[in-house]
Amino acid sequence: MVTLAQLTFIRSRNRAAHGMIHMVVLCLSLQMVQTAVLPPRWADPTLNPCANQPGGWQLLHWPSDGRCYRIFQQGPPCPDTMELAPSLDGTAECRCPPGTAQSPRDALCHKLYTQGPCEAGEYLTPVPARTYRYSQIQVISWSVRLWGKCREPEPCGDGQVFWPLDERCYPLLTRGPCPSGKLLIRRKDGLPQCECGPKGSLEDHYWSSGQACYQHYTRGPCTEQGTLFLPGGQCGCNPSLLHYHNDTGHCFQIGSRGPCPAGHHFLLAHDSTTNTTRTNCVCKEHHILWPTDGRCYRPFTRGPCSSGQILLHTSYCTPNPCRKGRLYFPEEGGTCYKVGTRGPCQAGTLVVYETLLRGGISHRGVCGCSGPDPCTIIVEDDACEARYDGVCYRLYARGPCEEGQWLVPVRGSRERGEAKCECMPSNMVSSDNSTIQCLPPSVRLARFLTATTQTSNM
Repeated sequence: MVTLAQLTFIRSRNRAAHGMIHMVVLCLSLQMVQTAVLPPRWADPTLNPCANQPGGWQLLHWPSDGRCYRIFQQGPPCPDTMELAPSLDGTAECRCPPGTAQSPRDALCHKLYTQGPCEAGEYLTPVPARTYRYSQIQVISWSVRLWGKCREPEPCGDGQVFWPLDERCYPLLTRGPCPSGKLLIRRKDGLPQCECGPKGSLEDHYWSSGQACYQHYTRGPCTEQGTLFLPGGQCGCNPSLLHYHNDTGHCFQIGSRGPCPAGHHFLLAHDSTTNTTRTNCVCKEHHILWPTDGRCYRPFTRGPCSSGQILLHTSYCTPNPCRKGRLYFPEEGGTCYKVGTRGPCQAGTLVVYETLLRGGISHRGVCGCSGPDPCTIIVEDDACEARYDGVCYRLYARGPCEEGQWLVPVRGSRERGEAKCECMPSNMVSSDNSTIQCLPPSVRLARFLTATTQTSNM
């Protein structure tokens, strides 16, 4: 019997990279009945003889020498860089630890996104999971062995460095993707590194009191209001800085809100009158100024308008033309479309909320992906599971269908892979006026209880 404490240990140990084991443990937690859970496959003595020993759930049998070894132990009986782990059938196998991948160059496990076995200036990146075709359906391999390959960083602009984990360029000596207290530098091999220290290029960014490094002209470790972290590792503010604000006598980080009203950025701007560059409060991108209160708001949100109204890009409030559950498309002549439907969107995309910007709920609609599997388009024609409006999706997923529906094959169709939307088996069909809805059991129960209550009160 596996205890809850043992289950917690297994889950925490494997969350990062042991995808299959994590899924097994998740299934265990879902199948709890009172105090008992279904044991994992490696707890079966017929597959793992070590399971009969005390603490056997932590042991795996190695057939070559017949001995029992602790699960996730690195080294013998595995090569030095690998660890012992249960395979999908419950037996033991050697695998690279989390955060590493096996290189075909030396068959050893190396830390991902470092030079590892690669040439100078290259880094080790994981190889995407292989796929296999079975009955013209694309299937992802269940193998958990992770292989790596060498790759050169993408070119970046001057003073920038490529960060392999998210494949983006960041300015040097800024925090970028680094944890607090470290800055981005370029190593001798050309690869990036998050580092901090009192020497070299970081000397001027070092904060000795906290033994951390910060970007210049940011708040950094400074606690006094209106001060910034300056070159030399000191906090301060003076009128000679571009970051200085005359009205308050304080310094603010450029790009932050600073002393500005809501919806503004404190930015550098060129003054054509004096032919100088100075800081000023400027509306954020995709925001418009509302003269009455001096704030900037996103169009198509309520903004400063009354309830039931939205702000248009002409600084004008108008009643929201769309009823609940529908979004406004000004480029389509001001037509409203229901969320989650195709509407005016291209095949494979749906009407969704505008989520890229902050500043309130936007009533403007955009075309994009929504939900767990709505835009899963299979590129390869031979691997098409379900074809709907000329686009390939996964069968028995929501795809382009309404809520409560999924894609099912059209039986007897002459077109291979043709699919249609149909209510899921657990949902029932409800006709409301001319609209057909698929209702989940919770809604059906609520409607039944409501109807029962109304009948009993009559």
